[in-house]
Amino acid sequence: MNVFNNWGPDNCLTLLSIILMAIGGIFALIQWNSSEKFKRVKYLDEIITKLRFDSEMAETLYTIDYNYNWYTRNFHDDHDFEYKIDKVLSYIDFICYLYSMGNIKYNEFKIIEYRIKRICTSPSTQKYLWNLYHFSKKTGAECSFAHIIKYGIKNKIIEKEFIDNDLYGDCKYLNF
Repeated sequence: MNVFNNWGPDNCLTLLSIILMAIGGIFALIQWNSSEKFKRVKYLDEIITKLRFDSEMAETLYTIDYNYNWYTRNFHDDHDFEYKIDKVLSYIDFICYLYSMGNIKYNEFKIIEYRIKRICTSPSTQKYLWNLYHFSKKTGAECSFAHIIKYGIKNKIIEKEFIDNDLYGDCKYLNF
């Protein structure tokens, strides 16, 4: 019993149309995937370019990167410098957010991962994040840079005790 014995030209054309539609759908999916990957990489490149070549951000990253003791009692009085630090950390936090949501794949994330690890290992950054985290916790709000903190703790760059104890209590500069 051969199924194709009773097929006329209409049935053959219908089958051929279905096969061609399936092939076209597969090509469209491949094209869409490539397009999405290109968009992700382009967006990540824009952020990295901003971090590396914007003079204000590059200068701020240099300050963070070389572990200058920038988070002092007077930090919150220097609004311009605090703004610069917050601006850099906002970009980094957004990258960590995109990575945690799966919008950036690990191979794409590796491009900036070294910089993020350097930021997370900075003692001043850790103290600043600790203050913001506990201040936010006390006020019942989400911490401004929660994704950097989560990334740092998950990758054992920031101690997990950061969340629960008085790890940097001697540097408590915010009112909480």
